[in-house]
Amino acid sequence: MNNMKNYKNTGFIQIILIVVAALVLLKYVYDIDIVGLLTKGRPKELLDQFYRLGAEGWERYSGVIMKVWNYLKDLIKS
Repeated sequence: MNNMKNYKNTGFIQIILIVVAALVLLKYVYDIDIVGLLTKGRPKELLDQFYRLGAEGWERYSGVIMKVWNYLKDLIKS
């Protein structure tokens, strides 16, 4: 029983580390400060930055995304 409790704690710690790493990655690679925007109470700016990031990603990688989507769709059908 004690061993199972350790696995639950390890999973929680791993999730926390992944979230922190994702926040650091967004801050330094994409210049999106999620923690700062949420603490300042300006969620509109955060949503605008996510929209800009999504629009730029779609503009660059829409062909690849559509090919993967069609491949997965055909794979599921067959």
